[in-house]
Amino acid sequence: MSQDRTWILLGRKISGEATLDELRELETLLKEDAQLSYQASLIKELELSTPDITGETETALEKHMQRMQELYPEDFKVTAAPQATLPESRSWLRKNGIRVLAVAASLMVVILGGWWSLRDRKEPDNKELVSEISTRHGSRTMVTLPDGSVVFLNVSSKLTYDYGNDDSRQVVLEGEAFFDVFKDEQRPFIIHTKKMDITVLGTTFNVRAYEEDKTVETSLIQGKVEVTIKGEVPKKVILSPNQKIVLFNEEQQPRVVSVPTPGNPDKESYRLEEVTVNPLDSLVAETAWKENCLVFNNERFADIALKMERWYDVQIIFEDKQVEDYRFTGTFINETVDQTLEALRFTSPFHYRIDKKRIIIKR
Repeated sequence: MSQDRTWILLGRKISGEATLDELRELETLLKEDAQLSYQASLIKELELSTPDITGETETALEKHMQRMQELYPEDFKVTAAPQATLPESRSWLRKNGIRVLAVAASLMVVILGGWWSLRDRKEPDNKELVSEISTRHGSRTMVTLPDGSVVFLNVSSKLTYDYGNDDSRQVVLEGEAFFDVFKDEQRPFIIHTKKMDITVLGTTFNVRAYEEDKTVETSLIQGKVEVTIKGEVPKKVILSPNQKIVLFNEEQQPRVVSVPTPGNPDKESYRLEEVTVNPLDSLVAETAWKENCLVFNNERFADIALKMERWYDVQIIFEDKQVEDYRFTGTFINETVDQTLEALRFTSPFHYRIDKKRIIIKR
């Protein structure tokens, strides 16, 4: 029964209909079945790689599966199919389009036992397979890695990992993700970003490393992590729970040089801070996005606009530079972009107009 429920939840997740409670339930079920969790980790990749639907989608899918079987015949062994609730009507499939096709194709992967990466696959005789999970503007997802670690991927982010090497627990992150790492003292878990590497054994923490942001951050919630700041002379910093490290993103902001102090000799390259916790509901601002909350903490409107563009899949244009320096603090749960803008206008009035996905802001 639990496996049936897992497939139903996976279908709802891919179609974008799963609630937060259902995503948490799915995470729990996947943790209880290691094999199923690995198969599920491929499903989102297939959904992201599926092209726009045309009248010949079924034929295209059949040809793709045939091609994969020719390339990797030893990998395709027919097994019993899980009892998933997939409609058998072809007309129903065409009517519901890409989301249903993604679910059907994902289940076909499991049924045929095809173990391949949908992107960046090397030659068939090379066992080093690289998998890539990515999200678009306005889209978030959850993935369970082969070792049992769970990753929540925020909007406009990409996670690349090697699942063909049993000794490897290394991933590359672009964007933002929350990690719940499965403890394995023999194999440290390493996250590579452009500015820093994070090494852990088993813990929960958040990494934000968008190239267009002024800063990149690692926020530790539980456990212990070692952060290696990249550079000509790498620096290692150990974080304690509820502590975060903030680095300037030099591509977006000139290096700010300040006088070093005994407690922080490299103050000009990074700073250590406590994570921001709301005393009313204990919500951690750095990880609130995982709970579908958009949080601003005394931030410039220009920086908030970057978050809103990724969150709502819009483009924000300022016609008045002075408005970019307005500062706002607030927490928004499930609000639309229009509702969020209206709430911000109460503290610092401004005008805006929405033209499809373009938002023009002025005084």
